[in-house]
Amino acid sequence: MPELASEGLRAASLALGRLTGRVGVEQVLDVVFGSFCIGK
Repeated sequence: MPELASEGLRAASLALGRLTGRVGVEQVLDVVFGSFCIGK
């Protein structure tokens, strides 16, 4: 079920980025993939 959680985080980051103009999807994914062993 990590895929569902990551999709929720991605959607939330897009929404926040649209509101603030400061959060990029790439930045969030860098943090997620840098902090957790996903797909290995």
